[in-house]
Amino acid sequence: LESHAQLTATLCSLVPQVLKSCTEFIEKHGIVDGIYRLSGIASNIQKLRHEFDSEQIPDLTKDTYIQDIHCVGSLCKLYFRELPNPLLTYQLYEKFS
Repeated sequence: LESHAQLTATLCSLVPQVLKSCTEFIEKHGIVDGIYRLSGIASNIQKLRHEFDSEQIPDLTKDTYIQDIHCVGSLCKLYFRELPNPLLTYQLYEKFS
């Protein structure tokens, strides 16, 4: 059990802060239709991205983000889109086709 706790802590430390913060926020506040399907307001997404890029952990409970909860989901999608290599790497493409 102790080694499981250590493994969990190690894996959690490997998850980027932007994904940790956004998913925790969405789990708490994002019970709405289309949380990942609908886009947020572009200026809110960019503001949120800038805060994470400057290595700050933004306060996602600000009215701006609560009122436009889709901008948080949009930032998660943007993060995955901009990865240099996809999560399912090019080497795995053949296995999925």
